[in-house]
Amino acid sequence: MITEAKFNEDTKQLEYKKITAKTWAQDFLMDLISQYNYRLENRGLHGLDKMTEKEEQQCMDQLKKQADRIAKMFGYTEHWIS
Repeated sequence: MITEAKFNEDTKQLEYKKITAKTWAQDFLMDLISQYNYRLENRGLHGLDKMTEKEEQQCMDQLKKQADRIAKMFGYTEHWIS
């Protein structure tokens, strides 16, 4: 078991709970996936600067679909956006 800390805005305190390594890994991966919008700001790095607006939108739609599929594999209803 791993201890996970979350900040409670209401009480302004850290709250700890025990989670499994599997849950920790799934949450970590979902946090990374949910940050894809921020990571795409460097457009040249991912080839977005060479795409038309329509191609870029198609890629972003696919990215969301794939993120949702991964989230469902882990038991979530959809990926989350940070």
